[in-house]
Amino acid sequence: MSLPRALAPALLALLLSPLAALGAGCRSADPHAPHAAPGADADTAAEPNRDRHGMADVERYIEVLGSESRVAELRVPEVVAALALPADAVVADIGCGPGVFALPFARACPDGYVLAVDVEPRQLDALRERLLAEDVANVVPVLGSYSDPHLPPGRVDLIFVADTYHHLEDRVAYFERLARALAPGGRLALVEYLPGDLPVGPPADHKLPAGVREAELGEAGWRLERRFELHRYHAFDVWVRADDPVSPPR
Repeated sequence: MSLPRALAPALLALLLSPLAALGAGCRSADPHAPHAAPGADADTAAEPNRDRHGMADVERYIEVLGSESRVAELRVPEVVAALALPADAVVADIGCGPGVFALPFARACPDGYVLAVDVEPRQLDALRERLLAEDVANVVPVLGSYSDPHLPPGRVDLIFVADTYHHLEDRVAYFERLARALAPGGRLALVEYLPGDLPVGPPADHKLPAGVREAELGEAGWRLERRFELHRYHAFDVWVRADDPVSPPR
């Protein structure tokens, strides 16, 4: 017997809240605070950032991730609208940070819910504060692992990854695992900084060379469905499982 979707967030919260493994996602910094090099500022944080590629000062990192300049470049409302989600969609936001996309997705899917995954508990604490302050009830914070976001199998309509792909480790295996969480006809949406030196985001040597992401996703069994031209400094594209009969080639 399956539970109504309205009960699913509460049940998932009970099941997933005890998870304490280290996790996979991370976010990039704003133009004034690019990605920290591994080990940078390690002595300045009272407790290490579990996001191994993020700023050591987690509170500052949270501010950076939600900065006006970064949110404006990400074009959050336009991205959510372009994905045209049904009201009851289940969305997984990998590397959610303090909820820059998670809350807009939740509002766009009032009859569904968002699994907001991050590796750093303090990011999820900041997200929870926003959920309470803004009275949003259909977001489930999930503490992920470096190798596994801990998503329920076969339930997710959209997996969303923004400014996180280039920090994931063993990406082919990770995205093979992600595919198991998709419901039939599910999609993967990626928003990722363009390669090379840009006036915003991480330095060029912290990003992947052109073509690497596409090659890795192809190896992991994904097929590019659509590429959007919404951003100045980001690529935004949607992928489907290459063997998904519900999503024929376009």
